[in-house]
Amino acid sequence: MYKVSPSSKPKKFKKQIETHKTIDREMAKSTILSYLYYDDGVVMYDALPPEDRFGYKFSNKSYFPSHSMGKSITSYLVGHAICQGYISSVDAPIQDWPLMENTLYYGQPLINLLNMKAGDTHVIKKYDGNFIKTGRNIHGNAPLLKAVRNSSELKDTTAKGGKRYAYSNLTADIIFNYMMHRIGNDFERFIEDFYQNKVKIEHPVYLWMNPLMDHSWSPSMKERIKQGAGQYGISATRYDFLRIAKSMMDDWQTNTCEGKYLKEIYQRRINNNRRQSNWRDNRFGGGKPNFGQEASRYAGQFHTDFSGLKGKNILAMNGYNGQQIIMDMDNLRIVVIAAAKSNHYDTYKLGFEPIKYGRIR
Repeated sequence: MYKVSPSSKPKKFKKQIETHKTIDREMAKSTILSYLYYDDGVVMYDALPPEDRFGYKFSNKSYFPSHSMGKSITSYLVGHAICQGYISSVDAPIQDWPLMENTLYYGQPLINLLNMKAGDTHVIKKYDGNFIKTGRNIHGNAPLLKAVRNSSELKDTTAKGGKRYAYSNLTADIIFNYMMHRIGNDFERFIEDFYQNKVKIEHPVYLWMNPLMDHSWSPSMKERIKQGAGQYGISATRYDFLRIAKSMMDDWQTNTCEGKYLKEIYQRRINNNRRQSNWRDNRFGGGKPNFGQEASRYAGQFHTDFSGLKGKNILAMNGYNGQQIIMDMDNLRIVVIAAAKSNHYDTYKLGFEPIKYGRIR
């Protein structure tokens, strides 16, 4: 991992904490680990499990993984890189990048990758991180360099399949490493400025990285960029995830350069070609659907257009094992959830109702 130190002036939140029997029940019996609800300047719900629930006392200093919520955070970082002049636009072709030459991604406009329509389903499994021919997972064992040297993975590949929506972990990693490549020697300054001065984190944030080909125990950022060692995921504390979401919302509201980026990818969202769930869907082993499963469209690494919330400017981040952040950009509402297992807590009560009504009913 790569550590980003906290801000000297972390963003503060006003609190008017309310309790609710649904929150108490979910914390006592479900897989949820942390719950925050922010409404127009104030944190209204703030809950952690009882101390005896998991044999561990969670706190505001506890770390939680983003998993695929990191895809959305990566997209936001791309917007910041565009605004800082490192990338020209979402339509910029992925080029000037020796690492990706002779692969299907080279020359494609960035928006194709942001919308998960890179034509790579013959290379990487949909909704997965494993290469089809080798079965190797893209995380935890090697940088992208290993894949681009292997003709059974990325070497000498071309895009296929009409470039329809096809969600994968690889596409998001390509985006993150492309951003790192474009920023180059400024990356450490860039990422620290982003988290410290824009998001204003209270605790360190840890960027996930793959090991290098030489398994160096003290890799330089320059070598990480050269080999494509970046991952889209991060580890952060519960309130720092809220700070990230609040930063996105502030940009949207004030129409900053990053806010215009978020609005552009939202306007250019595409159908995800999946069967949309409803909130009473029982396809999940008796569990509950999440916002990713309720979405019908995809906007540059964000899930959008949810059952019962159509016509509203709502963006969601969704991650493995039940990590979710939902943002109503118009009504200034944010739900932040960390969990130990997907589909085993009541997203309708904890997520849908606060976003739609401003409270759990």
